[in-house]
Amino acid sequence: MSIITFINKDMKESGQTLSVAAIASIMAIEHNYRILLISTDFNDKTLEECFFNVNSSRINVKGLFTKNLNMDISNGLEGLVRMFASNRADPETIRSYTKPILKDRLDILQPPKTTDYKEYINISVYFSQIADVANSSYDLVIVDLSNKIPEVNQRKVMDISSLIVLSINQNQKSMNDFEKLKQEDETFRRNNVLLTIGKYNPDSKYTAKNIGRFLKEKNIPVVVPYNILFADYCSEGKVIDYFLQMQGISTGGKDGYFCDQVRKSVEKIDYLRQAQEYGLNG
Repeated sequence: MSIITFINKDMKESGQTLSVAAIASIMAIEHNYRILLISTDFNDKTLEECFFNVNSSRINVKGLFTKNLNMDISNGLEGLVRMFASNRADPETIRSYTKPILKDRLDILQPPKTTDYKEYINISVYFSQIADVANSSYDLVIVDLSNKIPEVNQRKVMDISSLIVLSINQNQKSMNDFEKLKQEDETFRRNNVLLTIGKYNPDSKYTAKNIGRFLKEKNIPVVVPYNILFADYCSEGKVIDYFLQMQGISTGGKDGYFCDQVRKSVEKIDYLRQAQEYGLNG
């Protein structure tokens, strides 16, 4: 039972959310894990829209998905927060507020519906508690942690995480910013921090190996390459469809390369989170 938190400290787009969608999907499809994916963004439905049409009340892809949504989700995350505020929340309560994506494999807890930022800040206090309680009934809790959350509440989530996956961009400035971040914040000097590069371009001179070497990182950053077909499927709410269709594809070609690299990233993330859980990482 582990909490894996994805976070981006760079204000520029890093491809974090699509990377989370790809990694969570492969973990759900190809590993025997029960996963809860928590979206924490403000006034942004990007993550949930990767998996389904938010205007539809049905999910049914290749017979693997449940058609019936859990009954309490109409109240949204705000309803779940009210349960926590009144000390009436438990793992079963959390499950009743999630939307199943892949039966017995992948559930998603959608982000707050509010468009009031002050209300969102109040809700964000509970993200760490939700993840902690959910961790007792899921094999993995994956948190797509928004940088719109106040720093103090971000830190609460990171402090209970087995692995922190920090998204960076593929350029010199992003590397410099990460070096500065490590100097200023002890959290990012810990051995449970792994770098990831979303929208990765293997033709850049800033390859994952070169970035790892420049930053003197023990672990080479994991990558999720840019892939236009994958991005199209994300925009249509069909991420799971994409990976099911790509099962068995050779490693050649753009899609083969993309899927191969995502799988390698999943294996690395899973290995490191287990090493942390079992105290094998020093």
